[in-house]
Amino acid sequence: MTSDLLGPEWKPERCRFVLSVDPATQNLLVQVDPGQPSAWKTAPYYDQIKRWAAAALAEKRHVIVFLNKSATAVLPNRDIQLGIIGPEDRISVIRTGPGPDGIDIRKVSAGANGI
Repeated sequence: MTSDLLGPEWKPERCRFVLSVDPATQNLLVQVDPGQPSAWKTAPYYDQIKRWAAAALAEKRHVIVFLNKSATAVLPNRDIQLGIIGPEDRISVIRTGPGPDGIDIRKVSAGANGI
């Protein structure tokens, strides 16, 4: 844990996940301990992760939770299961309207639509 902004309850050995920022996208990544797959959804973590998701939207960034290679995009109003993300897969964000209700996030598999 390298941030003094978070309390001791955020240490990985206690919360059972690791937080990092993807250097390319600036998305917040949450890598969950497979032995505690729902740890990120417990208090006080889930509420804070939802607040981070709301703040990230304003900057066109996102919060992505990984359990092994399976990803979940976290939005302020819902969580979107993306499935297993391979090294060539990408996460696509589509705006269909204002606010979090107007956002759709999907996995785009390598080779789909010429990618």
